[in-house]
Amino acid sequence: MKNNIKISCLLLLLLVGQNIFSQDSNFHIYLSFGQSNMEGAAKIEAQDTVKVNNRFKVLAALDCPDLGREKGKWYTAVPPLCRCNTGLTPVDYFGRTMLDNLPNNVKVGVINVAVGGCKIELFDKDKYQSYAKDAPDWMKNMIKEYDGNPYARLVEMAKIAQKDGVIKGILLHQGESNTGDELWPEKVKIVYDNLLKDLNLDPNSVPLLSGETVHEEQGGICASMNKIIAKLPETIPSASVISSKGCSVASDNLHFNAEGYRTLGKRYAEKMLSLLGYVAYRDKEPIILKAPFGFDQEKSKVKHGNVETISYKSKTVGVTRKANVYTPPGYNKNKKYPVLYLLHGIGGDENEWFKHGNPQHILDNLYAENKLEPMIVVLPNGRAMKDDSATGNIMAKDKVEAFSTFEKDLLNDLIPFIEKKYKVYKDREHRAIAGLSMGGGQSLNFGLGNLNKFAWVGGFSSAPNTKAPEELVPNPEETKEQLKLLWISCGDKDGLLPFSKRTHDYLFENNVPHVYYLEPGYHDFKVWKNGLYMFSQFLFKPVNTESLTKYSLLGTPSVTNINNAQYPQVLPSNRAVFKVKAPNANNVHVNFGKKYNMIKGADGYWNVTTDALDPGFHYYVLNIDGAEVVDPSTNTFYGMERIASGIEVPAKDQDFYALKDVPHGNTQEILFPSKSTRTTRRAFVYTPPGYNNSNKEYPVLYLQHGWGENETSWSKQGHANLIMDNLIAEGKIEPFIVVMTYGMTNEVKWGKLNEFDISRFQTVMVDELIPYIDTHFRTKSDQVNRAMAGLSMGGFETRLITLNKPEVFSHYAILSGGTYTPEDLANHSNLKLVFLSCGSKENPEDVKKATKALKEAGVNTVSHISEGTGHEFLTWRRALYNLAPLLFKN
Repeated sequence: MKNNIKISCLLLLLLVGQNIFSQDSNFHIYLSFGQSNMEGAAKIEAQDTVKVNNRFKVLAALDCPDLGREKGKWYTAVPPLCRCNTGLTPVDYFGRTMLDNLPNNVKVGVINVAVGGCKIELFDKDKYQSYAKDAPDWMKNMIKEYDGNPYARLVEMAKIAQKDGVIKGILLHQGESNTGDELWPEKVKIVYDNLLKDLNLDPNSVPLLSGETVHEEQGGICASMNKIIAKLPETIPSASVISSKGCSVASDNLHFNAEGYRTLGKRYAEKMLSLLGYVAYRDKEPIILKAPFGFDQEKSKVKHGNVETISYKSKTVGVTRKANVYTPPGYNKNKKYPVLYLLHGIGGDENEWFKHGNPQHILDNLYAENKLEPMIVVLPNGRAMKDDSATGNIMAKDKVEAFSTFEKDLLNDLIPFIEKKYKVYKDREHRAIAGLSMGGGQSLNFGLGNLNKFAWVGGFSSAPNTKAPEELVPNPEETKEQLKLLWISCGDKDGLLPFSKRTHDYLFENNVPHVYYLEPGYHDFKVWKNGLYMFSQFLFKPVNTESLTKYSLLGTPSVTNINNAQYPQVLPSNRAVFKVKAPNANNVHVNFGKKYNMIKGADGYWNVTTDALDPGFHYYVLNIDGAEVVDPSTNTFYGMERIASGIEVPAKDQDFYALKDVPHGNTQEILFPSKSTRTTRRAFVYTPPGYNNSNKEYPVLYLQHGWGENETSWSKQGHANLIMDNLIAEGKIEPFIVVMTYGMTNEVKWGKLNEFDISRFQTVMVDELIPYIDTHFRTKSDQVNRAMAGLSMGGFETRLITLNKPEVFSHYAILSGGTYTPEDLANHSNLKLVFLSCGSKENPEDVKKATKALKEAGVNTVSHISEGTGHEFLTWRRALYNLAPLLFKN
């Protein structure tokens, strides 16, 4: 008998084990129910039946012989997805959009049980019979297909699905038949709670998504119900409402048409992706970029770690101090663990994280998903003084100073105590420090200041106590070698963001790998909890530093933006994010030369994230329903042979063209007469700092733009004035005047440059502009003190004019516009310098060969290759920066 019992138990365990083993955590299941708009009231079109990803599955809720489907089995989700003869539903494009934005190893399965015209009462398992009894015959026929109990069929199918995958969410579209019913949210809650109970689901793991009825702006007959639907999250905290605004509708103004279902389904997916921690349409290889729904809530099925309060003697302070210690689920006293020291803010103490942040739940849930390396987390009081309570004036001098004193207490008292009490690793590679606000500043100060103790450092919304980055990281190369991970995060509306940004900027410019994570938010625990969730997953694992720039929800607004516009933004990965309001538009794209189609949101904004862009300046235009327009959020620039918008992608060497607190020159617009063209022409003249306070005469550089641009380009896009200011302030050049005029380049169309006649512009330059400048400015008006340079077609013009008029200029510079040969310059006896330049993505070999040949011929020639850039302004900014110190040397 005993043997039989043992065998039975073993068989039971085996069966349970097989069931657990067969459940695929990467098979995401979604339940959907409701009435006709969930059932699908639109005709299925050809586009809806093709290219359906075989990772998108539907579990047949009833037998459909004509479709070759059998109840309770999975099939590729080709519509119809509800019953055998229903139409297109939001679930169709929910699943497709989900798979477009989830990793390739994830499958999506849906179960759709819906009955047209029904009230929510049909899904109340205690009331469905009385409701169905009085239903019209046509509805009874649909109910009959579910054996008279749609709710039970949904649960039956869900239990089958749970053997294969994990239920991740519930989709609802219902309410038309309950229009005006103020108790509808409570009735939905009954159904939702029953599903959770009957399927053993956790409300903190399975959200409810409920769609609006046809919107009032689309003339929805039941649009008044949307005000009641909007209250659903008040009754069910885990519920989200999906907007129907702008979704196209059928002629009855009750149902959506096919395009409306496609749009609505995408919106369900966009919300669900956000709840899972993904950003829709962001990455070709999607990664979780934020904490998912329920990440900080206690979950019944999750194993829990343990939190205890310890006391340690502090020689630094001279008292016994307290700290909290979290040990992970399954903690083994005989096993060694790494340690994270997690610090609080200026108004907190060792309990602040637990009062407001639920770190134990965050960590427990991460362990349950196998996303963390087991670690001990120590949460101390970072105010190292005898009365370390967060009472009275927390900003008092002695209390603020105590946060600095904590460095000694941490290193000399707390860490040795932890290493004695717990079995932990004692090397720097297994020790991390992170904190919020004041604790974030402490973490950066102590962690980066003691790289012999810490290899993992994180600052969440670091406060003003954060040291200047030059002090934090005095030796970038050494820091780069010793750090495993440096994490800097902050909310975009946080007033302390500048402290995080200045640290990031310094690290970026000094090529120190780090995460710079921006998210929507303020100086609060919503941001800090997300920081802990994201940061902790990196700890004590191999880190691919090249992937760190992927981790940010938001980018930094481009410096070209106006009126504090938040978009376009540049992500740390150099990808640009655009957001444009055009609620009545049908098609919007952004054009860089490469076109990026934008996606419309329910709020009327169109969004897109580009591929990674090269550092530097880029022109772009918006195309809204066929009309090309500038982005109202940015400055405008003349380029592309038109007024265009521009975005600036930060470069690691951007300091040389940055606006700094140095003396500035003056860039003024001048108008000069041109008899040859019978017009008054325009130029911009840069005069160096101090020009108006002396009688000194200056050499002159005539600097030309490229095709499609004009006389404004070098100062607006090229920052020529700032480059000159900074070089002069650093004592790297002798000051000179820079003149920029329109080179008449745009009077020949692209592709026909061989038809360009230089003679007209040569006359303007040599016979009209130069004499005007020499008359109206204090110039050294001889050949030896005159230079000409140009980018692209301006370089082509420079080459032609200097060859035609060798007596006018003594310094020639061609930037991405061609080269000279020794034969070209054979008779240029007063030539002082030839400068040739281009980007490494252009034709650097031609520049190198030409430079070598000219040098061998005895011509003083210098070349510059801009690494990592092409035919763009960063190439030419770098060229000017390298050219200017070579000009007008004795």
